[in-house]
Amino acid sequence: MSITIEINSNQINKEKQQLGMHFLPAKIKGDGEANVERYFTAYNRKENGVLTNALRGYPLQGEMKKVPKNFKAIVLQETRKPLDEEAERILRVKGTFEEFTYWNYDKIPSASDGYSQALQIVDIADVLSETISEEDVLKELKGQQKSEK
Repeated sequence: MSITIEINSNQINKEKQQLGMHFLPAKIKGDGEANVERYFTAYNRKENGVLTNALRGYPLQGEMKKVPKNFKAIVLQETRKPLDEEAERILRVKGTFEEFTYWNYDKIPSASDGYSQALQIVDIADVLSETISEEDVLKELKGQQKSEK
């Protein structure tokens, strides 16, 4: 099976393509259009700095999160479902987003959430991939030699 992603740079850079996104702790068996603004977002409330809402009677608590710097978040849409699993799949850019609402069912979002911890790898990778000059290496070696004496 091959997957082709069609990306148009003009589409990614357009401000009007900014989508309102929600990260929900739920699996929804459906991929059709939904009037999220009318039936969900309109009921968002802010209490003590935390967003609240409900999904099918389950209370949600959330917060706004930004996409990590130097990253671009895109939403892909498959316009034609393949007939079998081995068929070629084509995904197209539906829009982009720079921030989204992160929701939890049973607790206020925090740094101990699995999602927040997963995002920490972005910062760690950024630090680990930082270029080090030869001069910096020599300074570090000299510093270690002095401390050993």
